[in-house]
Amino acid sequence: MSEIEQLKKRIDDSGLEGVLTSPIRDDYEPAGQMMMSILTNSGEYVQRKVPPQSFDQEWRIFKKEFAPY
Repeated sequence: MSEIEQLKKRIDDSGLEGVLTSPIRDDYEPAGQMMMSILTNSGEYVQRKVPPQSFDQEWRIFKKEFAPY
């Protein structure tokens, strides 16, 4: 299984919780940011800061159907 397929499975399995983006950058260095960009540009995944209206927000990536809007 390729690294991008592993990342997709990791995000899909996270459901409503999503996956923090900072560890992805570290886990898949040096291509972590590029992999997240590819997934986001595909339209299947979105990145959001959660929880909304909070001082301790963190960037997470979600499958589009689980995006917190």
